[in-house]
Amino acid sequence: MRKIEQQMIKAIRSGDNWKNGNTEVLHSIDNGVFYANIYLHGNHIATATPRTWDRYPYANPNRETFRNWPTTTTRSRLRALGVNASIKNYQACIDGQVI
Repeated sequence: MRKIEQQMIKAIRSGDNWKNGNTEVLHSIDNGVFYANIYLHGNHIATATPRTWDRYPYANPNRETFRNWPTTTTRSRLRALGVNASIKNYQACIDGQVI
C-alpha cells in the first residue's frame, strides 16, 4: 500500500478531513451516521463508515466514477479501501465483474 493510501486510511479512522495531492477525505453526518467520502482528482470514488472501519475495513465504491475513469490510480485507491477492483481490457471491474 502506498504512503498516501496509508494516510487516507488514517484520516478515515481518525474522522479528520484530509487532503494530500490528488486524494481527499471529507467526513459528513447523515441521519446520525458518520461517513467518510473519498475523492480522487475531485471525483467521488468511495464512501466509508469510519466508526465501523476497524471491524469492517471496506468502502462502498462509486461504480460510475470507476467505470468512467478506470485508471490504475483509482484502482489502487479502491483496493486500499478493501474493494476488489481491477481493470481488464481497459474496463473497470469490481469482484471480477465488468461494471
